[in-house]
Amino acid sequence: MHTTETTPSRLRALKPMGAALAGLVLLSGCQTYEQQSQAFTNATRSGSIAQAVGEIERRAEASKGKKDEILLRLEQGATLRTAAMANPSEVPPIPSEPLPPVVEGEEPVAPVVPTAREVHDFYQRQALTALDLAEEKVNEWEEKSKVKMGSEIGAALTNQANLPYRGHSYDKVMMNTYKALSYLAIGDADSARVELNRSLQRQRDAVEENSKRIVEAQDEAEKARNGELKDEKGKTAKYDVSRAQSDGRSGPALEAALQASIARMQPYGDYVNPFSVFLDGLYYSVLGVDGSDFERGRKSLERVAGIVPDNPYLVSDLEAATAAAEGKTVEGVTYVIFETGTAPSRGQIRIDIPTYLVTSKLAYVGAAFPKLEYNDDYISHLGIILSDGGETSTSVIASMDSVVANDFKNAWPAVVTKSLIGTATKAIIQAAIQKEIENRGGWAGQLLAATLVSAASASTNIADTRTWTSLPKEFQYARVSTPESRELVLVAGGEQKTVTLEPGSVNVVYVKSASSTAPLHVSQFALK
Repeated sequence: MHTTETTPSRLRALKPMGAALAGLVLLSGCQTYEQQSQAFTNATRSGSIAQAVGEIERRAEASKGKKDEILLRLEQGATLRTAAMANPSEVPPIPSEPLPPVVEGEEPVAPVVPTAREVHDFYQRQALTALDLAEEKVNEWEEKSKVKMGSEIGAALTNQANLPYRGHSYDKVMMNTYKALSYLAIGDADSARVELNRSLQRQRDAVEENSKRIVEAQDEAEKARNGELKDEKGKTAKYDVSRAQSDGRSGPALEAALQASIARMQPYGDYVNPFSVFLDGLYYSVLGVDGSDFERGRKSLERVAGIVPDNPYLVSDLEAATAAAEGKTVEGVTYVIFETGTAPSRGQIRIDIPTYLVTSKLAYVGAAFPKLEYNDDYISHLGIILSDGGETSTSVIASMDSVVANDFKNAWPAVVTKSLIGTATKAIIQAAIQKEIENRGGWAGQLLAATLVSAASASTNIADTRTWTSLPKEFQYARVSTPESRELVLVAGGEQKTVTLEPGSVNVVYVKSASSTAPLHVSQFALK
């Protein structure tokens, strides 16, 4: 019987090939974003705001100039906004001026304790700084028409999570919406107007961006179909993405994965965030300066009333906006806005993808695709007790589950195309390296090849699960006549909080709770 001898020279010859496969392993991280963010997510959902602030501040600062900076700045901005709503005793202390040295014979100067308003404004401004940094990076990416080729190649060899995070469309809309809210909270209505305009424009731009994304994915699929890939024998191979999608094994699995992720999608329309539209309507109907402003407010509220017809407060708001457009200003009203729960996270699902179209070494390989995972641990509504004995509760104005699902649906074709082509590319590379190692190393080479190929497949088979998790599950609101006593009692489960309204003809009470057991964080500002 003939055996292949494994000599030292053969083993030395294996090193370059082994290094090539090991390189595939090292090019990618083995953890998903969901796993990397577990400590931050747990702190956010439990309402441990000081821990959440500390965790995200550390991670955001470490992300400077790196691929996940936009996402971590968004998470940081949302978390600092929550810190602004929390009790000052629950958040890290704000920086203060150093105390003068103690002079012998004199009483030491007592430290100045910042007021609750000062703590609130400090954290709102810090949130704006974080969101500004995110927007700078978003704008940089939007100005670049093409991604650097090196980044795309690296992603093909590993996974899409290795590309810089540029922000989903709903991220960009909420980024400017949150900035508008923070400016309103610190009394800068003019800057809020700018951010509302940007938020509206981002909703419009998203439709065009999606069209470009579809065209780019089609171009990539066409290139693969025309034979720009090669098999392990060095022969030109064509990969037909549409044929792979219609494969009897992978096609139904892909469709089932999509349908499971978008099951909660409501007919809002592409890239429409009803809360952002509502805030636009509220701002312009209350703070408008001329007829065109008031008409814009009316149209925005009319639009959102058509999107969310079941919200009972929109009828009154639309009537008030119509009256404002006719010269009758809005007064004596309090809005209670409620952020509840957390937005969907992204997990991953393994689906077998056909590679027999490219390489004879493998028939199917497992590919990882993202999937939406909904979090149903949240307060379903916020009760409001008025001083005159009346009671009401908040009603949904926007489901972020639905907003995220709509974006996910629109991005899915491009995600699938890139994943299919990436999987085929990796299959070719791995098969070629495996064959070379086997040829050079005999039985030892076969063993090494099998081990490294298995490790490379596992390490590169990771979906892009990055997403802004500290967004709420739902935005809700209630519209009430401001009570004479200017007091409201907020009720959620066993928790009650009394709010004494600040002076103002139109007031906003802003409430946030990240889970059914998290505390209520409450702040307020006079809109007018």
